[in-house]
Amino acid sequence: MRRKHVKRLAFVMLFATAVAVYFVACKKNIVTPIINNKPATENHLEYTNEAKRIVSRIKNFKTQLDDKENVMRDDLHVPIDSALWDIESLFNASYAFPERKYIETVKQDIEFSIDVNIENGVSFGDVADLYDEIVESVRQSYANDGIVDNKSLMAVAVEKGENRGGSMNVKVHVITGKVENGNSALNNDFNPFEPSDCWYFGEYGGTCDDPSVFGDAAEIIEDTINYYYGGVSVPRPGYRQLAANITRIVLDGSEFVDDDGNPYIYYHNINSNPPLYLDYLMLNYYFNREKEVLLHLLPNELKQNNMLPEMSAFLEVDIQGLIGSVGNTGCVYHKNYVTYCSVYEIPSTVLANAVDLLK
Repeated sequence: MRRKHVKRLAFVMLFATAVAVYFVACKKNIVTPIINNKPATENHLEYTNEAKRIVSRIKNFKTQLDDKENVMRDDLHVPIDSALWDIESLFNASYAFPERKYIETVKQDIEFSIDVNIENGVSFGDVADLYDEIVESVRQSYANDGIVDNKSLMAVAVEKGENRGGSMNVKVHVITGKVENGNSALNNDFNPFEPSDCWYFGEYGGTCDDPSVFGDAAEIIEDTINYYYGGVSVPRPGYRQLAANITRIVLDGSEFVDDDGNPYIYYHNINSNPPLYLDYLMLNYYFNREKEVLLHLLPNELKQNNMLPEMSAFLEVDIQGLIGSVGNTGCVYHKNYVTYCSVYEIPSTVLANAVDLLK
């Protein structure tokens, strides 16, 4: 697991905005950003039919789990994709808090397996057992994530892996962290880093002056973007936010370039004398450009390819500073694991509020 630390964060900014996806390089376009945390408008006050459908499906799955002995007697089988969606959605509805502001996060992956038939169907009994296993395993990972005070569980993403001769691999990506409460200031255009800030690009970490300091430029940029722009809006009194359709995307950094052919994300040929120490000017430069990809360019590309869920929001990003190969090119680069989701505002009376998994 990796712990993240944010430096000098003073104002909170709330913007709305599964499979690894790689895109060809494209020119910068002016597009409407995903805004996670805009005030409720006439279009968002309504409890939509799609939200009602999702709530109904989550409640139906919960009812089946509560009555699983009778359901199992009917020998119910369901498609694996449907089963994993139900597990992910019920878990997040029950135990996740994506609306909180996370000042550092921990990412952990847990793997499971489930038997599937020749048509990739799974028995409901196995689905129920898998849900219980996931709840218990996530509880243990959450408890041991290294966060001591003000800890919270942001979300889980449940992804289908390989079919290994009748056994399907299932990966659960867990996002937990430390929260900060009580901030509501908005600032739509700013540079968060100050002249005293200087960090190594990634890989080995440290500040420009002290390589032993925990963290690196990738993590500092990541935490700053997540703090100001990630998560979902705080609901109105009497309502709660429901996050569903978790979608994870992987970027190597070369996918989006500007009109001069320069990548938006930190990405350099290893032989091009790349900047390895990012002073505050470069930190602000890459903060703004990587934010542009996450909130504008990538969502626009995903929408054009019908790969972004409806009611989309940018949930969070995990940025890793790496030295390695992208294709046949040796690079120093920021690899982005980006998470989007659908967000629905629903009355608290139709689905109980989430509870802390450790209580």
